[in-house]
Amino acid sequence: MTCRERAGQVRDRYDEFVAAGIGVTAIGTGGKRYAQAFIEDEQIPFPVLLDEDGTAADIVGTNSLGVGAALKPSAYIAGLRSVAKGHRQRKTGRRPTQLGATLVIGPGDELLYEDYEDFAGDHADLDEVLAALD
Repeated sequence: MTCRERAGQVRDRYDEFVAAGIGVTAIGTGGKRYAQAFIEDEQIPFPVLLDEDGTAADIVGTNSLGVGAALKPSAYIAGLRSVAKGHRQRKTGRRPTQLGATLVIGPGDELLYEDYEDFAGDHADLDEVLAALD
């Protein structure tokens, strides 16, 4: 699943997140023009911040895509599924090997949920994210 696919899933369920009291923010590795095109193309209703130099990724401790992770069967299968759905890799940001994470941070900076990607397309299950608030 591509980041755009994932953003679309979150967009489609955005009302559920808001109803659960979750604020959603995406942090991307691309430049301002790329982010603006992403927001417009995908009709993103939540803020998209930029981490062009990797400072936020370093603080959160996200992984980077290595050759071994890219060759895992699970990564290959995720890629095939995305291609079969008609998705293609678009312009990458300045750090194309940067993997993502999903964090739910509660009041008082309490970390309620964390999921770090091990390969491209390894996104957190949205039902698990919502369940983290129960």
